[in-house]
Amino acid sequence: MTPDLSFEKFHNIVAGKPRGSEKTSHTVDPATLENLWEIPVATERDADNAVTAAKDAFKTWKKTPFEERVELLKAWGEACRPYLKQFGELIMKENGKPVCSVFLVCTVSLKMPEEDHIVNDRNYHVRYTPVGVVVAICAWNFPLGQPIMKALPALMAGNCCIVKTSPFTPYSGMKVVELAQRFLPPGVLQVLSGDDRLGPWLTHHPGVDKISFTGSTKSGRKVAEAAARGLKRITLELGGNDPAIICPDVDVDKIAPDLCFAAFWNTGQVCTAAKRIYIHQDIYTPMLDAMARAVHKWKVGAGTEDGVMVGPMQNEMQYKKVRGLFEEAKQKGYAAWFGGEVRDTKGLFLDPTIINNPPPNSTLVMEEQFGPIVPALPWSSEEEVIQSANNTSMGLGASVWTKDFTRARRIAEQLEAGSVYINSYEKVSFRVPFGGHKDSGIGFECGPNALIPFCNMQVLHYNFKTQ
Repeated sequence: MTPDLSFEKFHNIVAGKPRGSEKTSHTVDPATLENLWEIPVATERDADNAVTAAKDAFKTWKKTPFEERVELLKAWGEACRPYLKQFGELIMKENGKPVCSVFLVCTVSLKMPEEDHIVNDRNYHVRYTPVGVVVAICAWNFPLGQPIMKALPALMAGNCCIVKTSPFTPYSGMKVVELAQRFLPPGVLQVLSGDDRLGPWLTHHPGVDKISFTGSTKSGRKVAEAAARGLKRITLELGGNDPAIICPDVDVDKIAPDLCFAAFWNTGQVCTAAKRIYIHQDIYTPMLDAMARAVHKWKVGAGTEDGVMVGPMQNEMQYKKVRGLFEEAKQKGYAAWFGGEVRDTKGLFLDPTIINNPPPNSTLVMEEQFGPIVPALPWSSEEEVIQSANNTSMGLGASVWTKDFTRARRIAEQLEAGSVYINSYEKVSFRVPFGGHKDSGIGFECGPNALIPFCNMQVLHYNFKTQ
């Protein structure tokens, strides 16, 4: 009989075994500020042992037939299904999400790409080989989705993977890796949670071959610097300051709820959330009024309460940063179309807020908020709004809202962003490539070529004419 999975005890996993530590930590439920479960704080020895175990396991795992690797990973996925409710409740507690739809990615349907070509006097065959030991450094806003999104294609490609969970949201990532140990050989997939020292220990480790990082641009630069010293491969998914451009022909009442969701889902703690809303001057006031009506129907509260649409900020550090934007807006006299006040609550709650036409060079416009406060600005010409939308060092996502497909395509193709959504907010699909331009990252994740970032290319040249 398969042993049950406890959702109240958490361990690092090294070489297939649970591992504790002398030092422990815990996080808090952001809705109640109550302490959550104790977790071990990984040591430098733990990090070194995990890399050693991964390198040892890689020798066999890379030779395991692709189809066999896929079957083991499918078995892991199937084993998660009976626990989807527990994973959802866990994410609500550690992250504050009011709605948790837990799902398993479809990456296991992918194949290792291979190509054959003929050029002049020879044939050549392109194949892809695993890079080795992959470190997956995950952010706190999607604590289960990110470990799976990074680890699954890495493992399919024949790599071994060490997941580093965020110290703010470690629980669901630790638990899903623990479950994987029932199916995968020791050292193939491991997980470590720790303090600020753990990331550098892993990124500087000479035994690590690839780093897949999601987080801030500031932290991403540090990861890139560490990787450069060892010529490690990297994929960086960093911050965004995503513009939403609303054209005058839209159905105001129809798209207002979607625009609110684009700005405030997951309490605005999404890298591709709409963080600057540019509304054509002809519909500026009606659009904001319609958004206000939509948001006023929403309930702000703990994710465990019925009907909640907006949960708390995930951690106190981010709460203080975003609360500072509320206070700055008030001090500088920026008018809130709705929201704008900070309520005295026990949890880390902030009301969805639209700031009406702040200066284009204000912090609210120029920097990523990563919280439920977003500026709205009017525009009159396409040239003007495209220039404003691109006036940022970020280039992760954007959206264009119009009934005119030709216009949508014309605007979208001029936006400096990795993903542009037409008449839609971001809808997560691991079937679609995802990545950023400019300071928003290096490389892409997901999509039909999701395995390639975890591989080296090898070209076999065949010359038979001299034989």
